[in-house]
Amino acid sequence: MNRTAQRSSLSDTVYAVDLAKNVFEVHTFGPHGMCRKVERLSRKKFIAKFTDPHTERGVVVMEACGSSHHWGRQLGERGYRTQLVPPQFVAQRRVGNKNDGNDADAIYAVYRDPRIRPVPVKTLVQQDLAALHRTRELLIAQRTQCINQIRGLLAERGVVERAGTGGFQALMKRINQEDLPEVTAALQHQVAVIHAHVGEIDAHLKTLECAMDSAYQDSVVAQQVHTIFGVGLITATACAAEYGGGVDRFHDSREFAANIGTTPREHSSGEKRHRGAITKRGNSYLRKLLVQCAQIIVNYRNRHEDPLCQLARRLLEAGKRRSGVVVAIANRLARTIYAVIKHGDAYRMDKQPACGCAA
Repeated sequence: MNRTAQRSSLSDTVYAVDLAKNVFEVHTFGPHGMCRKVERLSRKKFIAKFTDPHTERGVVVMEACGSSHHWGRQLGERGYRTQLVPPQFVAQRRVGNKNDGNDADAIYAVYRDPRIRPVPVKTLVQQDLAALHRTRELLIAQRTQCINQIRGLLAERGVVERAGTGGFQALMKRINQEDLPEVTAALQHQVAVIHAHVGEIDAHLKTLECAMDSAYQDSVVAQQVHTIFGVGLITATACAAEYGGGVDRFHDSREFAANIGTTPREHSSGEKRHRGAITKRGNSYLRKLLVQCAQIIVNYRNRHEDPLCQLARRLLEAGKRRSGVVVAIANRLARTIYAVIKHGDAYRMDKQPACGCAA
């Protein structure tokens, strides 16, 4: 069933809800798109309205923002059809100034557009897995900040080392073992405090990796994606967190790759066709992971005979830039992930998609 048919088959009553922490704007629309009722409800009254058995069951449309997946699950359990719409399109459809009422009307306008693909409501398992990745990214960023702070403090005293983990370890070894005239006892104390915090972060990261491995063992989707050449556990679990509910909302693998942002940006008119750099739309974290996987495949292209390695060799031998080849491999990886999830089967080299890749 296409998206137009899905919308026309739903109940005539549509509730467009602009979510917030304490105040909810609810606009009720009838079968012909006319707003029948405008309500501004507190959190308590919002819950009471949609748990009331006398409230007509229909479609509740919300912007895919903070707490939207929670409300999607809660309202779905109470007999409502819930639908989340992409927030970037809501901003484009807003008429007038930004306020809750105009936002609710824009949410309804996006819902009525059959061209816009809704965002599926995530399960608790998917959100738990996504939380692991977000926490890991936060800790890695904090660890990098601490290391850079130590390097900066010591550079002011003329103590520098090469980049990378080895350089940082050598730097810490120097200030602990050598007698450096400008590294005072006060500075050593501050560096020790920050370095201890780095050790705590490393311990938390190891705990997160164990939790991620446990989640991987419980996820069929992650295990299937992990069979793809070049895809590691982190990327596989990230795919499970985002697409664990399936990829049926995408018509084909190109739509899936476009959703991640690995397809070219097009600016065409009439007979003039122009394609530029990739769009970078969608999930930037997942796209970053795919690019990292692609870089590994390009680095080890001469050691394996996987179709992805063969593609990397052909593109480089044809004179393509390395950065363009990496993006092309990331695009092919995205399409392969789509095929694996769609068919529910492990990756097989003889079943590579025949579609082309855009550099």
